[in-house]
Amino acid sequence: MIGFTLLIFKLLLTNNISLLIAPKMIRFIYFTLFICLILGVLLIIRGTSGKDHSYHCDCDGDHTYPSSFGKSVFLYLLFIIPITTGFLFSNNVLGSSVAMNRTIILGASSQPPKQNKTTNYIPKLPSSSISNKTTTSTTTQSVLDNQPEPLTQKEYDALKNKILNANSINIDDSQYVNIMNIIQDNLNALIGKTITTKGFVYREKEFMQNQIIVARFGITCCVADASVYGMMAKGEVAALPKDKWVQVTGKIEQTQFNGETIPVLKIDQLSKISAPQQPYVFDSGIKIE
Repeated sequence: MIGFTLLIFKLLLTNNISLLIAPKMIRFIYFTLFICLILGVLLIIRGTSGKDHSYHCDCDGDHTYPSSFGKSVFLYLLFIIPITTGFLFSNNVLGSSVAMNRTIILGASSQPPKQNKTTNYIPKLPSSSISNKTTTSTTTQSVLDNQPEPLTQKEYDALKNKILNANSINIDDSQYVNIMNIIQDNLNALIGKTITTKGFVYREKEFMQNQIIVARFGITCCVADASVYGMMAKGEVAALPKDKWVQVTGKIEQTQFNGETIPVLKIDQLSKISAPQQPYVFDSGIKIE
């Protein structure tokens, strides 16, 4: 328990906890840290008291601790291994190797998407549906702990009008999913406008050499539920390695992929960048007041 306490404390201290869970879940991690510390201290006191503790219940099962050395080693390794690996191994940002086995949210269409072996292309981003849940703000001073609140319908409409009336659109992290929704739901009205986006390089097997997806992982609670959001881009990208972070500016067009009409950026400018401190984006959604 003390080991897990120290591991959680290390993740919080280094802000690497944001690579594992959404910021709105961090409040529960602080609670877990406190509980693990209290239980660990109580267990140390009990284990060093010299008293023989025995427990009885009404069932027929045997609940005694393992008596042999081998069983004891096996039992404690179940706890020691994850604690040790948590301290020794560096944290890894999700990339192409994970994306190929996840849902890719690419295009907008009224028709159901076709499927291939590794990827489901979903025609509409899930956050465009209205949520009946309200959340409290978890915004902190640290960029790593910043997660936007859900927009009201009025705020979403204002964002939509701003994008539709703009000649140049920057897909920023704070409203990434909502902006992607607006672009894909109003693709015909945005053809020819300039868009800037950033993400890591991802390719499907059937892509041509001049095609990539500028992708981002979006998470709701933790990396286990991560989905891949992205926009296709075309240009001189054959030499770009997968998982390289890039910022792309180009004119928006539309193309057909897997039987769906999706947006594609014709690249005017491309620059290699470092991965941001917070590589993931969060679906803020729309709330009902």
